[in-house]
Amino acid sequence: MATDFTVILSVRNHYGDEAGTFTDVDRDALFVGPTRSPYRFDCPNVDPNQIAFLMFQSRDVDSQQNIFQINGVGVFGGLPASPSNDAWNGNILLVEPRHRLKATGNELHVEARNTSGGGGGNIDDFIIDNVVIMYKTRASTTTITQGLE
Repeated sequence: MATDFTVILSVRNHYGDEAGTFTDVDRDALFVGPTRSPYRFDCPNVDPNQIAFLMFQSRDVDSQQNIFQINGVGVFGGLPASPSNDAWNGNILLVEPRHRLKATGNELHVEARNTSGGGGGNIDDFIIDNVVIMYKTRASTTTITQGLE
């Protein structure tokens, strides 16, 4: 079975409520606040009945209550908390058939929350970057014919 991939995000995005949190780490990280419009992405020729892999980097994720969804469905395991706030973390999560991947119009929704899961008060400040989804494609319907001599 063939695979393909889509780059969903290739620019560091800083989620949270304190714009200057990461100036010593990365001055170029785009501060988006607690949330932003969903990241829209396509998966041409995707087989929605197969498992896909979501790969990305994160830094300084503290709250296990942050929202991390594809097509309105939470990704199992959510946005993993960082074992260290001083290093980048590589993450691989499974995207299951219940996420209903489509050829066009998929959405990744990320939202920073506080430790109680609410949107007010001191919400988590973190960065995500290099978000890529690798998925299986449908079998080709092209038929190859050979001439008989």
